[in-house]
Amino acid sequence: MSRFHSAAAGIDHLERLSYGDSPVHRLSPGVKTAVTLVFLVLAISFPSENLSGLVPFLLYPACMMSLSGTPYRPLLARLVVAFPFALFGGLSNLLFMRETAFSLGGFAVSRGLVSFASIMLKTLLCVLAVLILMATTPFNEVCALLTRRRGLAVIGLQLSLTYRYIDVLLGEAQRMWTAYALRAPGAKAVRIADMGSFLGQLLLRSFDRAERVYNAMKCRGFAGRYHTRKRRPLRPSDMAFLVGISAALTLMRFFNVSLLIGRAVKL
Repeated sequence: MSRFHSAAAGIDHLERLSYGDSPVHRLSPGVKTAVTLVFLVLAISFPSENLSGLVPFLLYPACMMSLSGTPYRPLLARLVVAFPFALFGGLSNLLFMRETAFSLGGFAVSRGLVSFASIMLKTLLCVLAVLILMATTPFNEVCALLTRRRGLAVIGLQLSLTYRYIDVLLGEAQRMWTAYALRAPGAKAVRIADMGSFLGQLLLRSFDRAERVYNAMKCRGFAGRYHTRKRRPLRPSDMAFLVGISAALTLMRFFNVSLLIGRAVKL
């Protein structure tokens, strides 16, 4: 399997997972999206040195993965892509925040190390929350939520088209790479000297393919917006999930559960 086919298979894997059948999959897409947004806002709002307060937030992705039957390996594989950005962003804290935060077994832990660990944990939590949403909610339903809002309809349409035609772009790149490999035997990648021409041809092919796709959509009645199915009403289970999880996350944000448990254990 080529690298382009591998990339397409990775995207399709989450799409297949989203059509599963579990209590989480059966929840309203709007409710799951709202809870994910609440989780992201609360997780990001923690001060950089409040590492213990963030730890209980790991319960949310753990419970959601368990209830939905989502395998952890595909999600962890995608975390590898996000971690380098957080890693380089947190390294500066190690260099400039050298004041001692606390001592652990005679070892002085600096404020920069605590802040660095907090950044990495926030990255883990936020990326996991978004990936779980994608693995339990079909992407077309998320885009349908956006298209129902006047100010977000264009964004929803662009996201839907981009997502649906990523594999088309990868197919064009695969055909170009096959042609290039036939003309450059033994080449494992496109040479730097040929990269500009390769990307330029890919851009021109993409424009031409996009024009043909758009004409085909117009022939089928496309007039600038998707016609989505009627939104089903919220069920009691949806409201219970929304209110219960949001309340639990809010309590964990403003009350340090880790410290409370530690004090209870000592007593």
